[in-house]
Amino acid sequence: MAILVKIYHRIFRIIILLLLLMLILVLTGAGILFFKQEYIINTLRENLNKYPDLSLTYSSVSVNTLKTFPRFSYSFTDFVLVINLNSKSDTVLKTDDFQISISPFKLLGGKIDIKNIRVSNARIKWQTNYPEELFGSSDSSSESSVSVLISGISLNNFFFELLDSVSKTVLYCSGKNLNIKFKTEHTKLLLSIQSELSKTTVGEYFKITNQHQLNFDIENSDNKLYIYNLESSIKSLRINGSGIYDFNSQLAAFRFKSNRFQAQDLSYLPYLKSFDQIKGIITADAYLRLSSGFEKVDTFQVNYNSNKLKWITKNEETTITNLEGYTLLTNNFSKHFSYIPKASIESNNSKINLNAKIKGFNNLVILAKGYVSHNLRIQKPEIDIETTGQFKALISYAPKTESITPLLLKSDLVFENKKNISFNQPSVKGTIAINNDLNIAGYFKSDSTDINFNINQANFLESYTQNRYSPNIYLYGNHIDYNDIVHLITDRTSNTSTKGVDLPKMSFMLNFKRASYNRLKLNSLKANGIINGDTISVDYFAADCFDGNVSGKFKSHGNSVHTNLWVSNVSIEYVFKTFNNWGQSYITADNLSGRFKGIMNMQFKKNEKGDVDLGSLKLFSDVQVVQGKLKGMDRIKGLSKWLNLEQVKVIAFDTLKNKITIENRKIIIPNMDVKSNVLLLNVSGVHDFDNRYEYLARINIGNLLKRKFVKSDKIDLHSSTDGSINLYLLLFGKNDDYEIEWINKKSFESGTHNTIQIDSVAIQNSPQIKKVEGNAVGKVKNGYKLEWDEQIDTLKNE
Repeated sequence: MAILVKIYHRIFRIIILLLLLMLILVLTGAGILFFKQEYIINTLRENLNKYPDLSLTYSSVSVNTLKTFPRFSYSFTDFVLVINLNSKSDTVLKTDDFQISISPFKLLGGKIDIKNIRVSNARIKWQTNYPEELFGSSDSSSESSVSVLISGISLNNFFFELLDSVSKTVLYCSGKNLNIKFKTEHTKLLLSIQSELSKTTVGEYFKITNQHQLNFDIENSDNKLYIYNLESSIKSLRINGSGIYDFNSQLAAFRFKSNRFQAQDLSYLPYLKSFDQIKGIITADAYLRLSSGFEKVDTFQVNYNSNKLKWITKNEETTITNLEGYTLLTNNFSKHFSYIPKASIESNNSKINLNAKIKGFNNLVILAKGYVSHNLRIQKPEIDIETTGQFKALISYAPKTESITPLLLKSDLVFENKKNISFNQPSVKGTIAINNDLNIAGYFKSDSTDINFNINQANFLESYTQNRYSPNIYLYGNHIDYNDIVHLITDRTSNTSTKGVDLPKMSFMLNFKRASYNRLKLNSLKANGIINGDTISVDYFAADCFDGNVSGKFKSHGNSVHTNLWVSNVSIEYVFKTFNNWGQSYITADNLSGRFKGIMNMQFKKNEKGDVDLGSLKLFSDVQVVQGKLKGMDRIKGLSKWLNLEQVKVIAFDTLKNKITIENRKIIIPNMDVKSNVLLLNVSGVHDFDNRYEYLARINIGNLLKRKFVKSDKIDLHSSTDGSINLYLLLFGKNDDYEIEWINKKSFESGTHNTIQIDSVAIQNSPQIKKVEGNAVGKVKNGYKLEWDEQIDTLKNE
């Protein structure tokens, strides 16, 4: 036991002696370092000055030995590092505060061992030819060489500029922090860099001005820089990569990869500003090749893929799915080419599966082909039309203006309406072919319409670019309803994000077995004309209607209609039935029969129901009435009673000729001969749409006398209405309230007495209209006047 105690005491004494010895050595070393500070600083300067091309200056220096022992920590104020080459001086480093930690013992042995360098507010400039000029001519076996070991450099609030041999900026970086760890022996260099940057510029073509991080390791070997463990981040964009730079050829190459980042974060990179319109996740890898010391970008290729992206512009939102492709930028980003082997694009009611090739920058030229599907919903009639098929397109796209200009287009599409449970659903089917010209062919069927159509637009792309269309339309089939077609073309779709189909300027031809327009029914319709907006101009049309034939010209603008008609063998009775007796009950289809032909110029406006606004109706006509009959009218019955002639109840006329006018709600009948089975008379008058009327008549009384006294039923229709014995009368009134006055020849020849005012408001007070009492239909003033123009032997004329 005693022996163990003695051994323990001896070991303890040895340890105490060693500790005391080390303390003495440390204090002695610290004392030597403290009293040799000036000597060590001079030694440092002498070793650095062995590089004749380097010189440094500072305003003051302070040394801290205790905190960093056994190293010295030097703090230089206003530190400046200058390179002298080719009789020129260039400041490569200038900083307010330069701190450096150095091993003084190795420094005395000829080695510079730098633990750390800390620089604040630093401005650094470095030229690419400095390494070769500083280190390339050094002899590694020379005794005067200096070995430098630097553990690290820290820069705060700095900017770094890398210049080429002609002092042109190749690389520029600025930021908050830059930490560099490196080691160099002779010409071999190992670097590890971590940084927080605010701006990075490579040459004139690559610039990042947003906060980003950049970390990488560099190894210099065989006059080449090997860059690995490269990491960079901007927002969600995390890039990993590696690269190499050859000092001899001044070529550089890098490879990058990034997984799952937000597409819009690419907008922070140069030339990718338009990506701020795109949202979604992208995975990408890239290859970058530079030459002339980072001055020229030879190649930059990016491969990418994404499951879903959204492209949001001021006009619409587009969804892109299953995107794969690559983009190649060359010649300092002046040339661009992209290839997309597959992608799906959805916008509003359209979907496109395509592959595409893209060139250009400010104006992109896109060559695409694929499969398109588009759905168009129309409200009136309610119908969904789906268009599908293959297409090829060459288009130009300007990102700034978001304008699309097609250059070439070819397609073979099929369209058909989607089926639903509606029993009265229209049916649409056809094809769309585009090859310079646009050709659409198909049919449309509904309860009221059954048409086939062919639509042709020559030079379709030119028309689209100029937004000027003039298609030719040919419509034919069994039946067409004008109102259905107008609603189909002009009504907006139910989806507010889809543009409605506007009426361009177009020419058309029609050929239908049957056609309808409100109450008007036509057979064997043929027509051609032009539609421009809400204006329809028919240059010529012909159709069978009213049991006859009508042809002419037609123009409709808004609710205004103007037509010139050539009428042949039309049934008067049928016309009155079709147009519901023109809204009056005085003379109806039951009172008329016969056929007329001639020329009519008609103008009117349509009301809200699409019917004729009678107040706007104007008619100028030159017509003939053949086989005309007037029957069943109370006026005729009254006249028959007054004349005591049963035959007056139905009057059959010889051919009537006149130029009748309708204007200001009045029918104006000029002077005309009316030769009938009852009378030979000449009549003129005015009849308005309020059933006010005024007629002047001259009756050849000779025929009446012959029928009355000679008992002859024959009427010579070739006789004149101006006979030897004439009755002159004036009939005027409103509805059933009327009067008949006997007038003289002079009053007859002077024309109507204007009992109906121009504005059709009221009938003038003179002559006074007397109200009919009881069952009387009218009053005839007492007495009559006969004017005997000449002596005529009526029997002889018989």
